[in-house]
Amino acid sequence: MNPTSTSIESLVFGASEWTWPAILLGLCLSFLAGWSYLFRNEMTGIRWLAMALKIAAVAALAFCLLEPLRRVERPRPGANVMAVLVDNSRSMEIKSNASAVSRSEFLAPKLQTETAWQSRLAQDFDVRRYAFDDRLRSVDDLAALDFQGNSSSLAAALTTLQQRFENRPVAGVLMFSDGLATDDVQSLLAQSWPFPIYPVAQAADERLRDLSVTDTSVTLSSFELAPAGIEATVKASGLAGEELVVRLLDDQGETLERQILACDSDPFERKVRFQFRPTEPGFQLVSVRAMLRSDDRDEGQLRSRREVTLANNTRLIAVDRGGGPYRILYVAGRPNWEFKFIRRALEEDIEIDLHGLVRIAKKEPKFSFRDRGVDTANPLLAGFDGDEETAEQYDEPVLLRLGVDEDELKAGFPSGEEDLFTYHAIILDDVEASFFSQQQMLLMRRFVAERGGGLMMLGGQESFLGGGYSETPLGDVLPVYLRGSENALSKDGFVRYQLTREGSLEPWLRLRDNEAQDRERVQQMPDFQTWNSVADVKPGASILAELETTSSKQPGLVAQRFGSGRSLALLVGDFWRWSMRRATEETDDLAQSWRQIARWLTSDVPQRIEVRTQSPSSPLEPHVVRIELRDPAFKPLDNAEISLSVTEPDGQQVQMGASPDPIKAGSYVAEYWSRLDGGYVCEVTATGPDGEFLGTRTQGWTAEPSAVEFARVEANNELLKQLAEKSGGELVSAEDLESFVAALPSKKVPITEARVEPLWHRPWILLFAITCLCAEWAIRRWKGLP
Repeated sequence: MNPTSTSIESLVFGASEWTWPAILLGLCLSFLAGWSYLFRNEMTGIRWLAMALKIAAVAALAFCLLEPLRRVERPRPGANVMAVLVDNSRSMEIKSNASAVSRSEFLAPKLQTETAWQSRLAQDFDVRRYAFDDRLRSVDDLAALDFQGNSSSLAAALTTLQQRFENRPVAGVLMFSDGLATDDVQSLLAQSWPFPIYPVAQAADERLRDLSVTDTSVTLSSFELAPAGIEATVKASGLAGEELVVRLLDDQGETLERQILACDSDPFERKVRFQFRPTEPGFQLVSVRAMLRSDDRDEGQLRSRREVTLANNTRLIAVDRGGGPYRILYVAGRPNWEFKFIRRALEEDIEIDLHGLVRIAKKEPKFSFRDRGVDTANPLLAGFDGDEETAEQYDEPVLLRLGVDEDELKAGFPSGEEDLFTYHAIILDDVEASFFSQQQMLLMRRFVAERGGGLMMLGGQESFLGGGYSETPLGDVLPVYLRGSENALSKDGFVRYQLTREGSLEPWLRLRDNEAQDRERVQQMPDFQTWNSVADVKPGASILAELETTSSKQPGLVAQRFGSGRSLALLVGDFWRWSMRRATEETDDLAQSWRQIARWLTSDVPQRIEVRTQSPSSPLEPHVVRIELRDPAFKPLDNAEISLSVTEPDGQQVQMGASPDPIKAGSYVAEYWSRLDGGYVCEVTATGPDGEFLGTRTQGWTAEPSAVEFARVEANNELLKQLAEKSGGELVSAEDLESFVAALPSKKVPITEARVEPLWHRPWILLFAITCLCAEWAIRRWKGLP
């Protein structure tokens, strides 16, 4: 690059018709001048010099006969756009290890409005000033930028400029950036550009000292041993030999778990894993924070004198244990010990709502004491009454409702979808098939297959084959065959309950931290005395536990998928004995087992209102909130009204709606752009087409655009260089900015203007010819030449 060049020049001739006469005249005069020297005396160096001077004078005069003209092309002032683009993101405030000023502070003097390069640029171009962080915007004064943007949308900014200037003459883009883009810049390198890009690069950084947390994920479990697992990657550069402290913090900043890592390489990268048990259901925030051990503290503002930034040391994670409360309907044919232990166990799980329907008598006779009226509190305690007209309505089972509201299950077991489908699981315990009508059994079959609920049957005298389920709709749902066995219920002898290999791999059947301890726990279980025999298990069903006698093995716990739901058969009739034989007084394995079985039955059961969020792949994209609605029969529900209330990290609430998904029935979609770092809580309210209030659901997510911004801290000059080369520009050093701007008019631009200046009557041409002739004369006189 020639820094003194200010235009594009070319030479033309105004009297081109004199070309050949001028050449002939020049050749003749040059021949005569040469002959006068070559044919008189011996040629010496002085003679050669004198001859050359005379020939040069003749050539200059012959050149003037052609009327030479200089044609100058330069950009038409103000006709071409030159965009000045400045990165306003927080990464511009990074300081190198040895520097006292940040990247933005280094550029600040150059961005002042009255700088020489900006004034020089405005003389030739239509200068447009822009800044970009999460979006592109026009600015009047580059010196007023605060460099507080949470992202560097470099690709989006350049693409927007390209679209904005699609039909305008653009000389180029002068860009001030560190190249740390948070969007997909590689797509820019794959396309052609209509104008050149001139990135202004700063001095390359040495390896900066930095510690960051990336690639976080959360694994949720419905079971007590591993309710939530957190995984993150810790990266460090320039910190070899240091000790790092990684903490898992709750939303109040309290430490849940702490790990110490030795940074034994440069660069350093290692995965860390935490496990914790959420104390409350629903949505909550936790965070993973990594610090140098010398800078780590439990309280107070984070500070570090050795890292270039702390903005990437912490990552927020959303943990959503939502979905509940889950409603389970327990139906028993008689009062028994099993319900007592199930109810006691599930009372400790605030996400489970257990409703009990226990038959205490198969028929209710009408009777009353003679000294009392018929309005006694419990008719079973009243005297008999021989009124035959009213006796028929008492010829029904006497059911005890437990854990329900006043009007729930008042008519007994539900007979309609709107009542039964509000539950997530059903447990049948020692109740015969004739207790249910054919319609109710078909309804339970649909409850599992279509609604996606869970069904569990416990062993007992009136369960499985003994309950007459072999040729019923519920027999199809169960995972075992109910045929070919006369002795369906066994009460003689003892059986051992043993997990199969497949069962020991299921997390909801594990009650200890490792396999060895869990195997020992199973060995300590008591013998059981009541169990049901079945013919076989159905194809696709899984035998999770077996019942071992002295001579044989048979299925003890069998599970299968059925339609959209699942079914489970526990063929032990006195499972409650397990709690009577505890290893310690504090350990109640039966209670924990029942809680985990209940969670398994309900974990994948759909709700009438389901809310899911989809995280964006970049800070430039919104979070997508998807809502699915179902009617009481759990069919997709359209034409509903959805309203969302989003609470941002600063406490501000934003109200918005959701629009129907044009592809999927009963689905609604809303998009939300998360601009701030922190957790967002979204409350979804649904109203049916008839104005019926359907309910609310709470969902949440986290957004950390600043963490993405600081995923890398070293300036990416290589990317800037690739952009320049791909677009036909060049990488400009910040120190050479003024000389580069001065040379910009010499580069190719869309609109130029031409000016023609004559050279033949310029004084310097005549002066050149006279000087050559005078010098030739002086040489001849000096040497005494003729």
